[in-house]
Amino acid sequence: MCQVVVIPVLRKPVWFRFFDIRVPAGFPSPAEDHRSMKLDLNRLLLPHPDASYLVRVMGDSMTGGESGIRDGALLAVDCLLEAQPNDVVIAAVEGEFTVKRLVKRRDDAWFLVPDNPSYPEIAINAPDMFDVWGVVTHVVTETRRGRLGSHLRVI
Repeated sequence: MCQVVVIPVLRKPVWFRFFDIRVPAGFPSPAEDHRSMKLDLNRLLLPHPDASYLVRVMGDSMTGGESGIRDGALLAVDCLLEAQPNDVVIAAVEGEFTVKRLVKRRDDAWFLVPDNPSYPEIAINAPDMFDVWGVVTHVVTETRRGRLGSHLRVI
């Protein structure tokens, strides 16, 4: 079972300082021009606020793959985007929500595939028991666990 926590979408800009440089994950490089710009996180994460939402992941079926989704991550989900093969989606399967990669195989067979190989794929054999609730566009992961909960409120 997947629990979905809906997080309200603010309509006014949330501006952050943004430094358009690549920060090395190895050895530091000599300082570049550190001129900053402003970045509106609402426009980046939720370009269609009336058709977007944030959800929090519970579970590890998407860890270990290219999506970078781990337990506790926030996902920005856009309902206006049409799901394409290999998109990560929020799907309802027989009334249960899940986050998986939508994969199309030969003979137009569709599957919901976890990034974690310890979990099984879900074949979409009955299209009437399956629905895409949105395409995941961004992943926000805490590096200091436990702070997200203090910023949520029930609406």
